[in-house]
Amino acid sequence: MHMSTTIQMRTLTLLAGLAITVLSACAGPGKDSGPAMITAANIDRLVKHEWLLKNITVDSQRVIMHVDATQTLQFAPDGRVMGYGGVNRFGGTYKFSPEGVLSFPPPGLVSTRMAGPPEIMDKERLFLKGLAKCTRVIVAKEGMQMQSEDGATVLVFESIGG
Repeated sequence: MHMSTTIQMRTLTLLAGLAITVLSACAGPGKDSGPAMITAANIDRLVKHEWLLKNITVDSQRVIMHVDATQTLQFAPDGRVMGYGGVNRFGGTYKFSPEGVLSFPPPGLVSTRMAGPPEIMDKERLFLKGLAKCTRVIVAKEGMQMQSEDGATVLVFESIGG
């Protein structure tokens, strides 16, 4: 019961934060003035950048970043997504609903299969696992946050180009 209560509280906190974010985005004077949840209508705010992973939590477990693992993500305007996991390149397609639900249609994200140092391969596996769980994206100036519906998986990025 305690775990259920924790998940419920986390979900309520996530929803409250999301509501504040959306409201502040609507209140801003300009199109790109504040944080906004990405939907099919405002995807241009997402595709202008290449994103560098800064921190990650997967299934409520904080992942310690590896100093030698540069992990990136880029959304193209044509519905393609690509990135670098630290050892391998990956790609796939993405779609946003009008309500802002992100999905990676089948076959999902696919990657090359090069081998690398075990500790970086582990970080890459967690990065790809976390991405696949994300259903919401919020962009604010030079930052992006992706999160799962239940809030247990959160990926935070900063813009490195665009």
